[in-house]
Amino acid sequence: MKSAIAAVALWIVTLLPLDVAVVGGDGGDWWARPLVFLIVGAVLVALNAVLKPIIQVVTLPVRILTLGLFGLVITWFILWLTSWITSLDFFSWATLEVGGFWRTLGAAIVVAIVIAILEAAIPASRKDGNRRK
Repeated sequence: MKSAIAAVALWIVTLLPLDVAVVGGDGGDWWARPLVFLIVGAVLVALNAVLKPIIQVVTLPVRILTLGLFGLVITWFILWLTSWITSLDFFSWATLEVGGFWRTLGAAIVVAIVIAILEAAIPASRKDGNRRK
């Protein structure tokens, strides 16, 4: 479910003028383009689940000194790392291309906001058992 939410967030970001493009899935099949977004979304979710907590612990003093603004740099780094991982030969048909630092930072902020909104709106995406009835 989280990969689908991240895929929708990445799709929304690609519609904005932030020089972010998801390349691939142009084979003519109807399922190819959504599959590309799901794969890139899965990579983003995996990095957020595994790497981001480690980076947040290591950079805690810097985040305290900057009053949390360094968290934006961490978010930028995760999106950039997603782009780098999908540019490897293994993901040659499903790559995420990002622009410069500021455009990627803007894209990372938009992705984080869209993911937060979608996770709050979709009850099945919540981790705990507190679902609306």
